[in-house]
Amino acid sequence: MKADQVSLNKRIEQFLAEKKLSKKAFTAEEIAFIQSYEGSGGQAGKGATGQGLLHEFYTPDYVVELLWELANRFGYDGGSILEPSVATGRMFKYVPKDAICVGFEINPVSAEIARLSYPNATIHTGFFETAFLEAPRFTKRMKSGLTWLKEYPFSLVIGNPPYGKYKNSYSSYFPSPAMAQIEMFFIYYGLLLLKKGGLLIYVISSNFLRNGNTYDKAKQEIEKIAVIEDAYRLPPVFKSSQVPVDIIVLRKK
Repeated sequence: MKADQVSLNKRIEQFLAEKKLSKKAFTAEEIAFIQSYEGSGGQAGKGATGQGLLHEFYTPDYVVELLWELANRFGYDGGSILEPSVATGRMFKYVPKDAICVGFEINPVSAEIARLSYPNATIHTGFFETAFLEAPRFTKRMKSGLTWLKEYPFSLVIGNPPYGKYKNSYSSYFPSPAMAQIEMFFIYYGLLLLKKGGLLIYVISSNFLRNGNTYDKAKQEIEKIAVIEDAYRLPPVFKSSQVPVDIIVLRKK
């Protein structure tokens, strides 16, 4: 990430606020400008603040393109798409013209940029976990059915979920099956939202594939509902992070 990215983020936030007051439509150049907004992951030393410091690493475009190449190679059928940590919406760049797109994003600035960049997508400002909780208060699990998302079941779940032993205010609603790593939660519950034969394609920490039997129970739960179609080890791809990552392709049984 460039040294002045934090300053650029602040400029974009100010621009969005001013543009909202003007009530003028965004030009293509302005959309390109706000799309240069980045997550604050790894930027504490440069003045960034907030909960995104630990997990907010936005996906480079060439990696997004790789994920979509895999989606098409493994038979994505053009159906509804879910991005459970959508950020500024980069995963929607290569979607088919008429595809139904849904995203979740906890950073309100990023969520707004995603809405402006992809106005045909439905962007929920909030945690992915709330998809499985009773709306609108989100204080208990669904009484009937898996989710309130009207687009369910999805053909494709694609994205770059947060990584690590991360908990939030909704984690206690999901005691079983236990998912110690947040990326495993996103894998398991992303798979639940797929139709039979649907694809899940993520960029995730390499820990998922290389941690031996450390998380066998969680992996066994995932294995019950999906098969692994493909996987690739990548060098570090995120700005301001040296975390090694993999691309995984899972298909729901």
